[in-house]
Amino acid sequence: MQMMMRHRIAPLALCCTYLASPSAHAEPGSKTIPLCAGLSIVTAISQKDGDYESIKTIEAADADSFTLRYSNEGPLQDFAGGPVKIRKLLLSRIVRSRDSEGAQLYLQQYSTGVPRLVEGTTAIGVSRAILTALKTNGEAELGLFNLPAGPLSTDPDSHPSVFDYQTVTKIRRVEEAPVMVAVTVNGEKTELPAIHAAGKFDGEKAEFFFLDDANNPLTLSFRLGIGARQVEADAPPSDRDTLQVTKITFECKAPPPGEGRLEQALAQSGRVNVYDIHFSFNSDKLRPESEPTLREIADVLIRHEAWNLSIAGHTDAIGSDEANLGLSQRRAAAVRTALVERFKIEGRRLATSGYGETQPVDTNDTPQGRAQNRRVELVRQQ
Repeated sequence: MQMMMRHRIAPLALCCTYLASPSAHAEPGSKTIPLCAGLSIVTAISQKDGDYESIKTIEAADADSFTLRYSNEGPLQDFAGGPVKIRKLLLSRIVRSRDSEGAQLYLQQYSTGVPRLVEGTTAIGVSRAILTALKTNGEAELGLFNLPAGPLSTDPDSHPSVFDYQTVTKIRRVEEAPVMVAVTVNGEKTELPAIHAAGKFDGEKAEFFFLDDANNPLTLSFRLGIGARQVEADAPPSDRDTLQVTKITFECKAPPPGEGRLEQALAQSGRVNVYDIHFSFNSDKLRPESEPTLREIADVLIRHEAWNLSIAGHTDAIGSDEANLGLSQRRAAAVRTALVERFKIEGRRLATSGYGETQPVDTNDTPQGRAQNRRVELVRQQ
């Protein structure tokens, strides 16, 4: 999306912090998502080779700001038709509470050339002021970015600056009532209420779905440059940039031993689907964001010495049956290896299996459905 160079604009409002405290809590299935340390947001970009996931994790949050860790594994385009190569990106962003409250600019892109703190911008969604304007007036002025490669200044008077690559335009609410968007929240398929808005940036159509939560108006989905991209001459037009949140997890306050969601599920039903064990694309390599969940599983096994677990891997339906079966088996084995080698769980207590795409729990026709099908299933065995 080619964006015009504009001067920096002032935030809509600069008052009232609202970041959730570390003790904030919302029940599974809640329609609000607390902005607290430990919040993890997984987005998927659909490609013919599969869904590539980025993970945004709130590492720290207080009354003044929050710190975001961004981890992305995306494809490098190979026009010669060679094997898919993965580009990994890991960086950190800081967002001030005053900007979460009133900023007009939404810095939706992540780049190593951008400093950690860009005053006057938000990072994981829009500000409370933008959401309020859409709900009360039906429209709002929103700024987006199209950043080039290379280091950029955050000083609007020093060039090249991040603010040289912003475009501000008016977006308007589409429906009068919130629209429900399917997302897996804390392991459960949930529908979250969203405000649907649309507009044009430099003449190209765009649409957004913002979580209808003034305390955390996350962007659940967007499409930028709708139908403006032509990859191949005989292929239908595609969008220049898309975002689709598929999974959200949070544990703002550590539960007492025995009261965690995973442990309670194993104690009550003997099985649980786990969605926050993350793997590299088409690989059995565990991503670092899996560590808290692996540690939780290990702690459960340490507390329950009589429990043994079967670890089952499941995939979506993209790719061949044979490839998916092998991948699911390797991923289950990788979880077992991590529990044995890093957390010292006895190997005899852990069995593994893989089922590939044969046991879906949702459709494979949508990113949200495929995210439900990609999972690790734990089954308690006595």
